[in-house]
Amino acid sequence: MPSLVALVLAAALLVLFVLTARAAPRRWLTGVLLTGALWAATTATAAPSAGARSLLLLPLVGAAVLGLLFVGNGLRLLGPAGRSRTNAVALVLGLAILAASALAVGVLPAGTSRSAVVAVVVLLLPGYPGLVLVSYALFCLAYLRRRARVAPAAIVVLGSGLVNGTVPTLLANRLDAAADAWRDEQALGHDPIVVPSGGQGDDEPMPEGVAMTAYLVAHGVPPDVLATEDRSTTTEENLLLSREILRARGLDGAGHLRVVTSGYHVGRAALLTRRLQLDADVTGAPTAWHFLPSAFLREFLAALTLHPRVNLAGLGVWVAGTAFLAYAVSPR
Repeated sequence: MPSLVALVLAAALLVLFVLTARAAPRRWLTGVLLTGALWAATTATAAPSAGARSLLLLPLVGAAVLGLLFVGNGLRLLGPAGRSRTNAVALVLGLAILAASALAVGVLPAGTSRSAVVAVVVLLLPGYPGLVLVSYALFCLAYLRRRARVAPAAIVVLGSGLVNGTVPTLLANRLDAAADAWRDEQALGHDPIVVPSGGQGDDEPMPEGVAMTAYLVAHGVPPDVLATEDRSTTTEENLLLSREILRARGLDGAGHLRVVTSGYHVGRAALLTRRLQLDADVTGAPTAWHFLPSAFLREFLAALTLHPRVNLAGLGVWVAGTAFLAYAVSPR
């Protein structure tokens, strides 16, 4: 009977996911619903002998992946360019998460004493960020599978760092995708403005937006359709300052935007466009595979800061739930 209830719950959450993904695809809630469906399904299909441990399978798998991402980032210590305090912290944190995840299941049941319950709760703490990581990854994957259906009034290209004043491959991929999108719209009879958006970093000889504009012109995009934004230093500023430029060009909030960035960055950019109440689709350009793990980890950590109260409340519920689980399954 519990398995049947879990399967019904999984089906209900899956239906809610489909409805939410259609109505509000830029909400992280889509990933939460899909995670809930997956969590219920894995619990329902686990071996009966697993008992309450089946509830921990998905969170601890997520925690293990998170730990591996931190370890992978921290292993840059092995290279001459990677010796930094940040990488050292990432390595230690990743190893701690992996160790806690490995020990967590083994300590259940651990007894009903206060110290035993506290030990279980502490070891299971990585399960919460692991579960959130799964939900964010599923949100990103679901959003990436969407196709933009509305003709954009403007195409905004989000900048990234220059290398010796030139456009590197990562940024070139974004610009190429934006140029292709502009050509596609031209072929359909539309004439969107293209906004290369990026300010100047401390180690850059010029604003990213200026270098991006030059690249686009060199690759066949006419200068008269370009509107350079060259003051932003964050993704949020990219979007806000680009909106100011578009308003100056007569698009006062009425035009649909196509935001182009790298694939790993699409999820957080989509969340920000929704938060800023921009009518926008976000599309992703290709990214080298070796760059994805560390880039996705950074994006996930940055995305967490967009919902601090929700995550704090979620962590509280997780701690209470794991404490109850530890007490409930322990022998009396």
